[in-house]
This record gives sequence, structure tokens and C-alpha cells, in this order.
Amino acid sequence: MKVALPGQGPGSELGRNGVRSRRPSVGNHLRRSSWRVRWAVIVVGLLVVVGLVARQAATPPPQGAATATAPVSTASRLVAHGVVAPVSQARVGSLGGGVLLRLSVALGDNVEAQTELARVRGPSEVEVLTAPFAGTVTGVLAHTGDTLVAGATVVQVADLSHLQVETTDVDEFLIGHVQRGQSVSLQIEALDRRDLSGRVRAVALQPQTTPGGDQHYPVTIDLGSTPTDLRPGMSVRITFPE
Repeated sequence: MKVALPGQGPGSELGRNGVRSRRPSVGNHLRRSSWRVRWAVIVVGLLVVVGLVARQAATPPPQGAATATAPVSTASRLVAHGVVAPVSQARVGSLGGGVLLRLSVALGDNVEAQTELARVRGPSEVEVLTAPFAGTVTGVLAHTGDTLVAGATVVQVADLSHLQVETTDVDEFLIGHVQRGQSVSLQIEALDRRDLSGRVRAVALQPQTTPGGDQHYPVTIDLGSTPTDLRPGMSVRITFPE
């Protein structure tokens, strides 16, 4: 028969030598088992994540993806931009300066070669400004009564029946692919990206510096056909052959 001593709880008993021993608690055992399960789940999860990352890094990209990206790099390297411009255009101004006495034309007027455009009263005589060729008045930059300095432009004249494309961003990397007489593809942005053909007429040997400080090689392209709705100043996307 076991006799409980003072201070002896229900979870302890005396051994053979009279030493009190503690029986393991069921709650403690459950808590330890729960922590082991949690750590096991965490370790397994980390192993799964590491395995997926390693598999993704070792898997090569699809063959179709590599093939699709190659033409984009090549095409972007052979594309330039430009604007539509008249083949013949001129800025007519006063040589000696003076007072603008009369304007003989208005914006949009068609003129013949040597048609009077304006008259300027200079220090010694009246200067008559005339059209250098047949074309259309595309700009009037002064008003009657204005005082003009020597060389000031009064009227702009252009032949709108013959248009061309002038590039604006052919850099040193692209200029090596551009040759005189080369056929190119053109897209007119303002005309729903209408496709036109062209041929390179002139290639600059030296670059020009833009007002922004960038350098580009001007290239002039003749149009294969001139749509009636094509206007000077329209933006053009130019694709050169490889």
C-alpha cells in the first residue's frame, strides 16, 4: 500500500529507496509532438521551394521564344525616321533690309518663276523680291510696314508637286547599312501607316548636329509614288534592307 506524503501531488510517487519521482505529463508530451510536426512541415516546404527554383533555373527557354526575339533586335537596328519635304523649296528675303512696302502674294498662292512676291524700300532703292521657281507660297513671315534687317526672310516658296523624305536620326551605327540607290520601305504615320516605296538618292558623308546636340547623317529618299493626301512635314518610318 502506497502512502502519500505531505506535498506529494497526484503526479508523483515514492520509489523503492524513498526518492520521489515525477511521472511524465501527457500534456507536455503532446506539446512536444506538435512542435516536431510543425518543424517537419516547415522543412519539407523549404525543400519543395528550393527544388522548384533549381528546376526552373536548369530548364532552357522554349525554342520558339528565342527565335521570336532575334528578328526584333535586327529590325530595330535597321529602322530610321524622317519627314516629308519638298524637293525644291526656298526662303526669299531682302538682301539689304528696309521697310516692307507691299506683299504681292498670300499663303497658298501658286506662283510662276520670277513672279513678284514683295517690295522692300531700302536705304538707296526699292528692292523687288521674286519667286526663284514655279511653286506654292508655303509661308509669309512679314507684314506690310515691317522693318527688315538684311537677309530677313519674307516669303517661303516650295514645289509641292515633287516631294521627298529626309531622315532625322540615322546614327553612326545605321549609316553603314545605307547606300545610294538602295530600295527602302516607308510607312506614313499620319495616313494610317500607309506603306510606300522609296529609293535612296543621297547619303551624307559627314554628320550634322541637331539643336539638341545629337548627331545624325542626313539621308534623302525619293518616293516611288506621291499620294494626293501626302503633305510636307508628315512623319515617316523608314525600314532599310539587311
